[in-house]
Amino acid sequence: MQSVVHIRLTEILKEKQMTRHQFALQAGLRPSTVSDLCNRPVHRIYLSTIATLCETLNVSISDLLVVEPAD
Repeated sequence: MQSVVHIRLTEILKEKQMTRHQFALQAGLRPSTVSDLCNRPVHRIYLSTIATLCETLNVSISDLLVVEPAD
């Protein structure tokens, strides 16, 4: 059985009551990058981007990334 990794960015932003635009400005990321991470299936992501997401949101990698069974 194959699994997929889900980035919980949308959920975490809702929990922290932060818009994508606010987060992009705070993290120093392009708004389109944040939108892509929230909307599209992501096949590749730089480790530095994961580090930025975790540091800016003050979450651990295990909070951000979840392994789920593929549909």
